Amino acid sequence: MKTQNTAYRLQNGFSLVELMIATTIGLLLMVGVTQIFLTNKQTYRVQEELSRLQENGRFAALILKRETRMAGFSGCASAAIATPNIIADVNGDNTVDQVASLATDGIDGYEYADLPVAFSDTETITTADVLAGTDVLIIKKAVDSGVKLDGNMDADNAQIQLNAATAAGLFQADDVLIISDCTSTDIFVANNVSNGTKKITIAHPNSVNISNKLSQTYNDDARVMKMEVMAYYVGPNDQGEPALFRKRFEGSSVETEELIDGVEDLEVLYGEDTDGDRTANRYLSAGAVNTANVVSVRLTLVARTLSDNVAADTGPSGDRRIRRTYTTTVAIRNKLP
Repeated sequence: MKTQNTAYRLQNGFSLVELMIATTIGLLLMVGVTQIFLTNKQTYRVQEELSRLQENGRFAALILKRETRMAGFSGCASAAIATPNIIADVNGDNTVDQVASLATDGIDGYEYADLPVAFSDTETITTADVLAGTDVLIIKKAVDSGVKLDGNMDADNAQIQLNAATAAGLFQADDVLIISDCTSTDIFVANNVSNGTKKITIAHPNSVNISNKLSQTYNDDARVMKMEVMAYYVGPNDQGEPALFRKRFEGSSVETEELIDGVEDLEVLYGEDTDGDRTANRYLSAGAVNTANVVSVRLTLVARTLSDNVAADTGPSGDRRIRRTYTTTVAIRNKLP
């Protein structure tokens, strides 16, 4: 009987106090593991958002630097060498088309208070497109694809002929084109582009130009290039979030592209040369500068994380997003000595 009681006692379970202590310890361990998991998750989230923020900011600055640097490019005969002869007139009002004008040497800037402004003869940039307090930058330049005339022109109103091997697929009707050698430049609209197997012929009649005559007859050393016109600005995307946008003039139409989300501000200052040494003496806003003397541009971008509740504390903007400012100064190559 004594042996049976001893065996029974050896098979007894935990007491209630022991179970409560074990449960408490287990809960504490679970809380600690959960806290470590949440901390690591938040750290990963912050690092992921910061990486995306830095990538977006640098990419936006890179795009703007690359395009701004080439503003006003029109071949080896820059505006300092020869004033372009512009005859483009698609809408037939006997005035030079907005997209073809290089009156400001290929760079135009506007502040929010200046809106609306004309981007092309059919497209306007309005306050509905642009976030309040931000700037608009318009760049015009030639895109050099290495295409030269295939033979000399017989007359200044002759059709332009190109080698199909080098020019196939590059040009189409309604494109604003530039033809330039190292002494002269003409800007016109292509009315028709015939794609032959050996030669491509481009017509420039007065139905889409002020005149069908160029300033001179060009020889086979002249290059033919497509004019590219782009407007950069910060506006709301489909989700109501700020993003860097670009309007691009293509042929007779305008395409609007969302480039980089999370960009909430674009500020542009223009470096003005006041003493003729091709170096900026001061930086002014678009409304205060003489664009004819602009030799460089200072761009400031503000990018933010796409998600809220990333920063530890609420910032001046009333949210917990992290923001970074990117500033770069770009010399305009077409204005350099």
